[in-house]
Amino acid sequence: MALDANLTAQITAVLTASDPAATLRDQVQSAGGYWINPNSTDLFEISFAGITGIGFGAEDAAQNWIGRAHSYLSLDELVMPA
Repeated sequence: MALDANLTAQITAVLTASDPAATLRDQVQSAGGYWINPNSTDLFEISFAGITGIGFGAEDAAQNWIGRAHSYLSLDELVMPA
């Protein structure tokens, strides 16, 4: 699964930000998505750039998304034998 440069840049921007959860929120909103600030115990789902993160509250879901994004980028770097 080859990632295009724009998608890689979006994910990398979140992963390298000083506040990844806020950067993820900004990326979602700038792409036309919705982000509500729920109660910290509400189940929250983030679906962005083909990656889904879930958790109890936005911060927990953002951390889950970030972990999955790391895995997603790592999978893309694997060289599959022909």
